[in-house]
Order: sequence, then structure tokens, then C-alpha cells
Amino acid sequence: MSKSLKNFTTIREALGRGDWTPRGLRIVFLLGGWREGIEITDDLVKEGSSWEDKVNNFFLKMADIVDKQASNHQADPEQATWPPLQKAKIDIFDALCDSFNTPSAMRAMSELISDYNSADKGALTIDQQLATGRWVTSIVNMFGLNGPATISDSSVGWSGIDVPEYAKPYLTSISQLRDTLRQQARSSSDLDRERLKDIAASVPPEGGSSGSSVDASAAALPYQQLLSTVRSELSTLTLNPHPSLNQDVLQLCDRIRDVHLWDIGIYLEDRADGAPSLIRPVTKELRTLKANEKAQQSAKEEAKKVALAEREKAEKAKEEKGRVSHLDMFQTEEWSAWDEDGVPVKDKEGVEVTKSRGKKLRKEWERQRKVHEAWRDANGMGAS
Repeated sequence: MSKSLKNFTTIREALGRGDWTPRGLRIVFLLGGWREGIEITDDLVKEGSSWEDKVNNFFLKMADIVDKQASNHQADPEQATWPPLQKAKIDIFDALCDSFNTPSAMRAMSELISDYNSADKGALTIDQQLATGRWVTSIVNMFGLNGPATISDSSVGWSGIDVPEYAKPYLTSISQLRDTLRQQARSSSDLDRERLKDIAASVPPEGGSSGSSVDASAAALPYQQLLSTVRSELSTLTLNPHPSLNQDVLQLCDRIRDVHLWDIGIYLEDRADGAPSLIRPVTKELRTLKANEKAQQSAKEEAKKVALAEREKAEKAKEEKGRVSHLDMFQTEEWSAWDEDGVPVKDKEGVEVTKSRGKKLRKEWERQRKVHEAWRDANGMGAS
């Protein structure tokens, strides 16, 4: 990249065009090191996006622990020691002492998160998990990946992974409603209208749990309207006379996640073992993933259409071929005399067909006889 080649771009220009976010650009720089310079290749950009998405998902899990468990938890420093965390601390210290080797430090963080993702969470204490989350947060803060946050900040996670506060009451209500519907539809053999009415009645019309305050500002209006839309669609299902509504309910659950929430920039991440869905903003990586999935689905559908067209073409050709009688197939200007079966014995100049060619013509005649008789049988016409 150079001015003489007219492919020079300043950081300010890259950020101004929206090609990069400040965090994304810093991640690429950290992955590339500082001594030899950085060539921003497609592979490096992909690596940076993957690293950011991995940390995003990790911090989302940490936020869920903080929200649901840590508020009533008494920290015990003796329970916070975890071998992979201790190893990561040593690895990053060594990397930064090695001429500020940030690529190695970034890999050490990625390996720690991989260890956490693959660990049996039932065997980890809350203190071990929170200690891991806080330490990773301190490192990304030190690297300038979390805006103005400092290394001494006691919070867990970085900016951009949480939804707006004013949207939370509505999104929580929608998520809880969807989780309940999904669980009921999957576990119940026949989910009836009365049960759906009970579920719909359990959600406050304004959103939020009993006694919680909601934001009635203009910014919160889209989320309020969405909750109303979901309740309306659920009410419509209760009017369905069909005795079992399981499939309709599951389709509604998919529509809530993949259409209604997605369209306003919110993604619900389903989790196993009955855990509540994670509510998260739609990121660039999620949009790319969904676009790729959509492209793959479109490619599959297009391939099916092509295969169907080819089958129909082959069936039509087979139909047309079957219509031709073996007795008439050689009745063309190419021949001037035929035997009793219609197999040529003389060409158009009156020259007798050679023995070898006669055998080939007889084989063609036999194949066409079988095709034609099969066609007649299929059309209820009997043997010719």
C-alpha cells in the first residue's frame, strides 16, 4: 500500500467509510505485530473477525453469569484459581516481555477462551468463571479494545454486546414468552388453545416483570410494538380450531427469532438444557453468517430446481422417444428398402446394407422396441 500506487488509505478514512470499526482495526494490528509491519490480507481480516466474534460470545456468557448468579454470590479468592487461567497469565506476560509480542498474547487469550468453552461448567466454580472473565476484560482494556475503559475497571466484558437498557423489559418478556412456548411445543404431545391462552396471559401487556418499570420513550417504542405484535400473533393461534398446535407454535418461535427480532437488530441465541435464550445485538459477524447460510440455502434450492428441470427434460425425452414405434423408426429418406420388421436392408442409393451394419441397426431396433412397448404399457395401450 502506497501513495504512488494510489491504494493508500489512512486510518481516519477507513473508519469514516465504515470499512472498519476502531476495535476491529486495533485487533488486526495486534494480531499482526509491530516490528515487521503489517500486510492486511484477507486471511488476516478473517482472523481478526473470528477473534472478535469469539471474544464477543465469551463475554455474552460472562454477562449471563453476572446477571443471573453473581449478584447473590459471595466471592472466595481461594476458589478462583483455575490452571488454564494461570497458564494464560504466564503466557501473556512472557509474550509482552518478548518485545511486546502481541500476536502471541492474542493467541494466548484465544486459547484460554477455547479452554473455557470446552470445560465442564458444572466442574467450574462461579469464582473461577468470573475471575477468567475479569482477567480477559482487563487485558482487552489494556490493549485499548474497550473504548475508554481502563485495566482497573471492575466490570466484565466490553461495549457493544449488550442491548439498550430501555429495550430490556420488552426483549426479556419476548424472550421468556418464546422460551416457554418453545419448551411447551417440544415437550407436549398436543399443545391446545387453552394452554396457549394461559401462556399469553402470563405476559404483562407493557412488558417487564411484575413491579418493574418500563421506558415509554420514543426509542423504546419499536420494542413495545414488537411485544404487542408477538402477543397478537399468539392470540391468533388460540383461534385455530386444530386440536394440536405444536408445529404452528414452533413456526411462531422461529419467526420471532429470525424475522421480528432480527429486523430490529436483536438476536436470540438458543441454548441447550433448558437454559434461557441469550439476548444479544446483531453483529457484523452474525449478519455475515446469516448471509452465508442464506446463500447456501439459495444454492441448494437452485440445485434442486436444476435437478428437477433435468429430470423433467429426461422424462420428456423418454416420453417422446417411447412414442416412436420400432416399426417406423427407420422410415426415413436415408433408406430405400426394409425387411418385414422395418429394419433397413438398402440405403437410399439402393446399395445393400452390410452384414455388420445390419447387426447394429437390428440392435437399435430391439432397444426401440422395448422402449416403445414400455411406453404403450405405461399408457394402457398393450403390445403393438
